[in-house]
Amino acid sequence: MFNKSFFSIIVFTITVFLSSCKKELPILDTPLIKPNQVVLISIDAPAEYVHLMAQDSVGKSVKDSSGPRAIHPNRGFSYLDHMNNEKLWIPKPNTNDTLIVETYSEFLELATQNFFTSIKETFLVKKGDTVLFTYNHLIPEAKITNRTVNDWELNYNKHRLAELFDNKYTSHSLILLGNMLAHDDGIASFDERSVHYYQLAKIDFDREMAYLDSLYQSNILSDEHYKYRKDALDMLMETHKTMKPIADWLKVNQSLLGDDQMEPPVSFDLYKTDSLMTFSFFRDYLDQITKYDLNLITENHGGSGGSYIDSRIRFDSILADNRLNQTAKNHLLFKTYEGIGQNFKVKDKENYFKKLQQNTTNPEKLNAFQKKYKLDFSKSNTLILTNIQSDTTTYSNMLKKNLGKWLYIDFWASWCRPCRENMPASITMKKRLANKNVEFIYISSYDKKELWGKAMEKDGIIDSQNYFIENGNVSKVIEELGIETIPHYLIYNPEGKLVNRYADRPGQGAEEQLLGLMEN
Repeated sequence: MFNKSFFSIIVFTITVFLSSCKKELPILDTPLIKPNQVVLISIDAPAEYVHLMAQDSVGKSVKDSSGPRAIHPNRGFSYLDHMNNEKLWIPKPNTNDTLIVETYSEFLELATQNFFTSIKETFLVKKGDTVLFTYNHLIPEAKITNRTVNDWELNYNKHRLAELFDNKYTSHSLILLGNMLAHDDGIASFDERSVHYYQLAKIDFDREMAYLDSLYQSNILSDEHYKYRKDALDMLMETHKTMKPIADWLKVNQSLLGDDQMEPPVSFDLYKTDSLMTFSFFRDYLDQITKYDLNLITENHGGSGGSYIDSRIRFDSILADNRLNQTAKNHLLFKTYEGIGQNFKVKDKENYFKKLQQNTTNPEKLNAFQKKYKLDFSKSNTLILTNIQSDTTTYSNMLKKNLGKWLYIDFWASWCRPCRENMPASITMKKRLANKNVEFIYISSYDKKELWGKAMEKDGIIDSQNYFIENGNVSKVIEELGIETIPHYLIYNPEGKLVNRYADRPGQGAEEQLLGLMEN
């Protein structure tokens, strides 16, 4: 089962030096750039692709790999716009695409995500720049067309990975990925493996700091880029320490060493928040220091679940934290509200959304946020559904429409693997019960409409009653039905009474449950 706050896999980043691409660059019509803009041009960006995690070199897939795989749709560039909103630009695949970004900071940081290394692959450019991105082994490489730029500064990760790690997975990556890759290292447990790779990462951290020092002393890196890369590396190590196995190990071992040998935490001058916000490592820092050592809440739903901190306490603590200026609070309050939306009841979502409205000074982001998550609390007492023809109804009206029939209702989503795996058995059960007055109803939860439509056709349920939930984030009906994870199945009798809140899955007892209820 999947928790409704479905998490995608953590991904890692790296680049390859532009000159390694043999393809001749096309002649482009570059837009006229203004002083407070950056022009981004992408040439033949890759479409969504599958990464084979058993590969042995950066960006080069092993086609016959039988190891773990992960789909990588987020191949774009994240950045902070002039209103301090985090944006993601995903260039159109297999063609030329252009984006003009307005900025008033000296630098604009562009960060990419892929599976090849854990440090964020970032490109630090200046306002007024035109940046050309090409791709080698699916990895973006940058070139500034309006001025001469040292490639170690612009495409730093390409050089660090080649010279320090032989273009293979880094120890930083393996802290998280190591437990998913096949290794014959004699380390059995997740915790032990995590600590093992952390110890290797500490060694590699020292090697990379020395590498940065040598580049700086040789005048290859400027003052700004030297400090920028060191700060990013410091925050990478600090992030490792937040993993529970590593945090527990550090607590034990550092208490034995004594205070004088304990590693001091990374810190930044919060008085410089406005100028530092453009850097993703600083935003990560703000995120870490506002966890306030809150204890984890652990959920287990019999095969799925997760751990999270109480974002309600965190939200109120951020509001009361005098270290944080309004720029930092604007950023953190939205992120923290997402945690409330994922893990708490509708009454908490409504209460804290009112607090968010009262305490943010970014109305543009507030409006976009409300639209993205469909936070209309005026209809919380209903569950709004639409069908494939975009006709709108409610859950209660759907039940009335089907009075006189037994109902087997399947709450699912296109991204939910166990949901999709149960569909063949559901179709078989539907055929076997065709003369038993049973209606099979499929309701898509926390999904995207375009993916929902494709999944219905692929899974062969398009001819059934299908509905898409429009207001799942704010509907109390979901809570009243007890739906915390999907897949989730309900059975109603012909009088419209809910007779089984936790029905069995198709092929795993559901047919027997239905037949037994019909006989009683």
